[in-house]
Amino acid sequence: MAIRWISLIALCLTLSSCAAPRFDGSTRQFSGVWLYEFEGSTFVEGATEIPAHRPPYEKTDWLGWPVDQSRLEELLEESTEDRDCHVVQPILVTFVGHRTNYPLGGAGHMGLWRSEVTVHRTISAERLGPSFCYEH
Repeated sequence: MAIRWISLIALCLTLSSCAAPRFDGSTRQFSGVWLYEFEGSTFVEGATEIPAHRPPYEKTDWLGWPVDQSRLEELLEESTEDRDCHVVQPILVTFVGHRTNYPLGGAGHMGLWRSEVTVHRTISAERLGPSFCYEH
């Protein structure tokens, strides 16, 4: 009986450690395209242009931008017009940050993204064009 309890506890600990978010251990420079939208913050690492089609959530990162809020306000359009879609605001970014992986859940709104990349210090950020909508 004791072995069953020990086995059950060991299994629970193993599963909980697998499901826990994991910081990948490095702070480094990132660059790519940030697709900012209502309830969305998709980061496409390595991209230099707006993706022609919405990138899959499970292959992209949620971008957490807790720094340079005044700079962010300068980059975003105040009004994105009333459209029948989630308006995307494309921004080319380079920054120093870190990635946190979420192996069993996900990052960002409703846990849709594979991981979260958090900005520590902005190096550059510029709009890639006007706001737009991806077709459904």
